[in-house]
Amino acid sequence: MGQWWYNLRTKQVEPDEGGPNAERLGPFDTREEAENALTLAAKRNEEWDAGENEWADNPVETDGAIGVEESGDEDDR
Repeated sequence: MGQWWYNLRTKQVEPDEGGPNAERLGPFDTREEAENALTLAAKRNEEWDAGENEWADNPVETDGAIGVEESGDEDDR
């Protein structure tokens, strides 16, 4: 079967052909993974927050660019 999603509005697990993706977490490979979407999101948020603290201690030097490369060729955009 296809992928599974957790609908944040209805709080239900649904297949690919469910509601709008803006209202869903996923996709997940199994229904069980989608059922645990909020737990997984909370865990990832905690890991992200911990990682932000590491970044604060070790800032990355950049040239100020935002990740856009210029090729000089208008046709590439």
